[in-house]
Amino acid sequence: MMPTIYIFGIILIIRTLTLSAPVRPDWTPIAGLDYIWSPKWSELNAKAALAAAGQIFFTLSLGMGIIQNYASYLKPDDDIVVSGLATVSLNELAEVILGGTIAIPICYAFLGPEGLSAGVGLSFVALPNIFRTMAGGRLFGTLWFLLLFFAGFTSAIAMYNYLVALLEEEMGVKRKVGSVLVFSLYIIIGLPVALECIITKKAELFYLTELDNWVGSYFLVVLGLLEVIVTGWLMGDKALEEMNRGGYWKVPKWFFNLFIRFLAPVYIVILLVWSTINYANEGYFKLVPSFAEKVPELIPWVQGARVVMFVVLIIGFVQSYRSIKRKYVDEIREGKVLVVR
Repeated sequence: MMPTIYIFGIILIIRTLTLSAPVRPDWTPIAGLDYIWSPKWSELNAKAALAAAGQIFFTLSLGMGIIQNYASYLKPDDDIVVSGLATVSLNELAEVILGGTIAIPICYAFLGPEGLSAGVGLSFVALPNIFRTMAGGRLFGTLWFLLLFFAGFTSAIAMYNYLVALLEEEMGVKRKVGSVLVFSLYIIIGLPVALECIITKKAELFYLTELDNWVGSYFLVVLGLLEVIVTGWLMGDKALEEMNRGGYWKVPKWFFNLFIRFLAPVYIVILLVWSTINYANEGYFKLVPSFAEKVPELIPWVQGARVVMFVVLIIGFVQSYRSIKRKYVDEIREGKVLVVR
């Protein structure tokens, strides 16, 4: 699936850049590329910065336990530095270069700059309507949604594996049974996204929007801050030693201290303070968020998303507490780190 994503992406880029200006002469694909690659400093604010950070954290599986689960399969002398660089480079190539060069220019050519504000509805509401009207749209629409499906499916492997491994190692659940349980859990949590559209006959996706505001952005950055603090300050030199073990490229200590111990935590703290103030100003901390006040019939979907987040958070805390208490009972009793190789 991964090579196919790149093949489909290249075909779609060629089709995108050969589009004319079907609606207005100034709405061309090249103008769409100029729109996304030209810096707009006036639009740099807390909301945009948090959305960008949340997207990067999410797509690289940071702040959610997935990357740690992948790391647990590495051998002691595997090259962490090169693996990390390859992961970031290939992922951003697919997401930013391929994805951005396909979706944004197409939408710009048909909808103009205002149409790019559709958010999560861009791929699932705006683009299907565009593919219906453009020449060869059925074929290229099929390639686009196959690309999204392959990207989602390969990501689901990561999102499944760490939960299945958790059930298998912590509770003794067989892997096949754990897979079915996790699948059922994802269906239950994700089903309201479809039910909201069916029942309300609206495409605002308030349930998904509320989950994305917190789980897909804010909490990911909070957990990312905890991870970088643990790595840089609690593990310190041991983390640097483990990082360089078996590596072709070695991370210098000054680099580790500058970026991991200082710049990354300071930047994330500034971003979180800035974003928290922005969230408060935009009413996200209110019982009824500001974005839902004008559509009262969709408020229950927002509250349902908050209940789901709270329940998952409590379950995660309980599981983590029990796991740490059982696995690190000697460390807790002795009050120091005990490492056995």
